[in-house]
Amino acid sequence: MKQKRLLERNLLSYKDERTQGELLAKLKVIREVRVWKHPKTSVAAKYGMHRNTVTKLCHAFSHALPDEVQRILLKPKPPPLEVILEAMSPLLALSTKPHSNKRMATPVQTETVLKLFHQDELAVGYKRMQTLIKRKLDVRVSSNMALSCLASLNFGMLKGIYKREGLKVRKVKTHHGERRPLYDYATLACFECLHYDTKDIPDQKALPKEIYDLFKHNPTLPKVEWNIIDARSRFRFMAYSYNRSSEFGLHFLLFVLCFLRLFHVRVGQKITIGMDNGSELTSGPGDKLNEWNRLLARLQAEAYCYNPGHDVRKNLIERSHLTDDQEFFIPRGEFIHDKRSFLKEARSYATYFNYLRPHSGREMNDKTPYELLQSKGLYQANSLLKFPVLILEDAIPQIKEATEWIRLQNACSDISRFDQKTIADLQNNFPALPLSAHYVLTQHHSGQLSNFIDSMTLLTLALSNDRVELSD
Repeated sequence: MKQKRLLERNLLSYKDERTQGELLAKLKVIREVRVWKHPKTSVAAKYGMHRNTVTKLCHAFSHALPDEVQRILLKPKPPPLEVILEAMSPLLALSTKPHSNKRMATPVQTETVLKLFHQDELAVGYKRMQTLIKRKLDVRVSSNMALSCLASLNFGMLKGIYKREGLKVRKVKTHHGERRPLYDYATLACFECLHYDTKDIPDQKALPKEIYDLFKHNPTLPKVEWNIIDARSRFRFMAYSYNRSSEFGLHFLLFVLCFLRLFHVRVGQKITIGMDNGSELTSGPGDKLNEWNRLLARLQAEAYCYNPGHDVRKNLIERSHLTDDQEFFIPRGEFIHDKRSFLKEARSYATYFNYLRPHSGREMNDKTPYELLQSKGLYQANSLLKFPVLILEDAIPQIKEATEWIRLQNACSDISRFDQKTIADLQNNFPALPLSAHYVLTQHHSGQLSNFIDSMTLLTLALSNDRVELSD
């Protein structure tokens, strides 16, 4: 009767050996049996494994590898590591990972998400991708049937697609890898610092070809977007136009400031507006900026131009342009056909951006602009959502009429002597403003937008000069 040969127990069990190198661990066990002729039971005890496992390894080695390969691996001096790994590759265990799950996304859904991420250049995280898919799919029948498969895609499925396919968003970091906030948001008040910029809607690099062609060649659709954004709350005021004009730039800014002052935002406090030196704003010498600031001073505001190449505060509003492309023009472009449908989608997007869309920016804590304004105790925050979305070519007469009070005050500040001729000239230059004692002493309610400005300011100017006589 054969006596059991006891072997000294190995330092690592077979299970631990496999974690360090599966094929080397298997060859080590096989050589114990085939080269050193140890009983399978003793080898199993040495490596802390079942003897049936030893038998299966030896059986697989004999049947899966050619005789010549077996002789090379069983030589007293083992071959190099590269040879072992290549020769033993047929014995590599198959993955026990499940190939599918009834709760995971289907292959069609996976391909559609990959197309959105790569081909449509929507390289965003899975949270933002879910938002874009919801914006893309409408309760109405979508003309894009390829996206209909995403209607049943939930957040867990989408997250699984990102994990399996290795979808990652490129992060832009500073040279030292540290984050540099644009402002001290802990002390920055809402609507203390605004940023003003314009955007070309038909952007060939940002939009798919069909959406680009739609805005480029359809004469009924606007070509320029006007944006004013609050640095603290990310609340935005938006308008559109067919052309760029410095007249549009000035009067839209005055209109927004009048709207804020109407609802007593930052009463008695200064509002600062940053902008670039585009032709539609204050390009050229500093005289134009000084002229704008003389008007803005009437509303306790001041504008400044960015330092080209150095001022990074403009990044805040530049980033919002990407959001417009990804969450408005790309997902909703298929529902835009003419001016009427565009205004409907633009108003919906303005409400979505300010009221429904959570922001992950600095100190926003995934709140919407409206929620942050409420958390800061801003008076009448709900009324700010009533700001209209305008086509400036259509609305500029009403906007100019609303801001004539400001230009009148500015004109009065340049007049050293008031007489009947001066009053007549002012009446000719500002025909929309009735310069009478009745309208000076009371609020002007003509049904137009001119009630944004307190007409009592004109009375203060008149009383400061004894020669002023206002007659009906």
